[in-house]
Amino acid sequence: MQEDLELINRFLDGNMEAFEMLVKKYQNRAINTAYSLVGNLSDAEDIAQDAFLKIYHGLGSFKAQAKFSSWLYRITVNTAYDFLRGHKHKAESLEEIDYENIRAKENSPDLLTRELIQGALKKIPFDFRSVLTLREIEGLSYEEISQALKINIGTVESRLFRARKILKDILIRKGVLKNV
Repeated sequence: MQEDLELINRFLDGNMEAFEMLVKKYQNRAINTAYSLVGNLSDAEDIAQDAFLKIYHGLGSFKAQAKFSSWLYRITVNTAYDFLRGHKHKAESLEEIDYENIRAKENSPDLLTRELIQGALKKIPFDFRSVLTLREIEGLSYEEISQALKINIGTVESRLFRARKILKDILIRKGVLKNV
């Protein structure tokens, strides 16, 4: 956190290299977060780029009591949400993914499982998916998610519980998980 604050202060003092260092440090996280939310790498890269542009222009308003990474996640999630809303992407119906075609591919089991999970994630409503992504994929604590999304911890917990249940139900229906 201290390193991030030093880079931010150096950038605000006119050092462009400091901003480049922040981007290099966090760009993969931003892309991964966006990808988990939109399911398309090209769109995820565009979303991450837009998020960093927003950060570039708004870094002066960053409040140092919060972690930079929490602020970045919030901007990335909001940018992904705006993208989805603008492209009228909605959670697809559970039957629209061609899982038979995916299963027929000659991929490794790990890749197949990742594809199935990514497809299932796209079916979860955005508010739940964003919490699940930040917790399970990015590894944020409940408090960090609460700060990033500006929701209370109880809401984080309930959305995470619901998202996990939806994901589990989808994966059971598609034969990825056994109903135990």
